[in-house]
Amino acid sequence: MLLDEDGTAAGIVGTKKAGVRTAFHPGQWAAGARSTIGGHRQRRAGKRPMQLGATLVIGPGDTLHYADFEDYAGDHADIDEILEVLRGLDA
Repeated sequence: MLLDEDGTAAGIVGTKKAGVRTAFHPGQWAAGARSTIGGHRQRRAGKRPMQLGATLVIGPGDTLHYADFEDYAGDHADIDEILEVLRGLDA
């Protein structure tokens, strides 16, 4: 996991930023509802609240094995896909 406080990695990787289109995406509303029902509340937004995330599996070395970029907040990578990639690296 990489926490990118100043946005350097986001600029290199090319992650997107949330905007008007992402705010009205049905998946955004569904993810927000799941989060609220689960008892999660956003307390502090941080320095770059509109920055969307990405899931990358890199290495060994500089090989990119998996990349998934969020299209809206809550659009997370499929854990089964990530585990499959990781199992393949173990072989």
